[in-house]
Amino acid sequence: MQIRRFEGKDIQEVLRQVKEVLGPEAIILSTKSSRSPRLGWNRSVVEVVAAVDHRENSQPSQGGNPFAPWNWKAGPEPVNKGVDAQILFQRILETGLFPEFIQGLREEMQALQKASGGKLSEIAQTFLRNKLMEAIDCTSPDQDRSKIWAFIGPTGVGKTTTLVKLAAHFRLRLAKKITLITIDTYRIGAVEQLKTYARILDLPVEVAANREELGSLIQKNRNQDLLFIDTAGRNPNDGEMMGELKNFLTVHPGIENHLVLSATTKDRDLAQIVQRFSILPIASYLITKIDETEDYGPIFNQILRFRRPLSYLTNGQRVPEDIELATKKRVANLVVNQIQWN
Repeated sequence: MQIRRFEGKDIQEVLRQVKEVLGPEAIILSTKSSRSPRLGWNRSVVEVVAAVDHRENSQPSQGGNPFAPWNWKAGPEPVNKGVDAQILFQRILETGLFPEFIQGLREEMQALQKASGGKLSEIAQTFLRNKLMEAIDCTSPDQDRSKIWAFIGPTGVGKTTTLVKLAAHFRLRLAKKITLITIDTYRIGAVEQLKTYARILDLPVEVAANREELGSLIQKNRNQDLLFIDTAGRNPNDGEMMGELKNFLTVHPGIENHLVLSATTKDRDLAQIVQRFSILPIASYLITKIDETEDYGPIFNQILRFRRPLSYLTNGQRVPEDIELATKKRVANLVVNQIQWN
């Protein structure tokens, strides 16, 4: 098999290169947009990895095949044109992804179909995955940017459980000195719930009933590695409650706000939640309950719509196991894997 990498200003130009060099039987293995130092860092180019399988002489390619996403079988392959670009495009639309985001994929998918050799579904998966990964940002909030993290969000999304999972991770695995602070004096049993977890983890817990007490507790625990602030779930439509939250969490300039969202929430509601909680600066999103849905388009839309990074995903109730650091590939696969490709 012969594998080559091609660059050009757009997908049409690159596909012409592929056809000229490798012939009409070439298969596209991957596509992505990048900035080429050879062409200048400010110029965006399309990069395509393509291959042609010369079965008759069966000469091994130089340097192996590090790019192939599937195994090639010996002998002639069955003719299988599969679904066409229009059908796949419609299925991508059905994910609920931003129409503005995927509308730009239509021409490129049609061009890919012409060069796909009957393997459009495999190529389209790789193509969409790369586009999703390019469009979003992920971050790890454990890079010592801030030592005071506040977990905010609407009711029922799992803020306290998420806080405890992270506290367990940093306490048990990284031996960090942590103090838990709660300003959730609304829910019956909320303080006791946090204290129960804290006893298990051997962590101190503090309760702040007002802004001044929160400021004093932050000052008192200034030598800790991390301070985690648990907050009551707020109705984003209640301006008074949102104002009270802002009043608490602007008491110290070092507080870093992490917005906890549920993957089970509808796109329109998620957009409203993010917009209303943006009265505070948002450092990252933490997405919970990804195991309770198969519809991940809305989550991607919020990352794209408001241009804030994603830090963690949770997928169950176990503490501390059911939490993971978010990556671009993981998020892209959640979306790609919900599409019927054949």
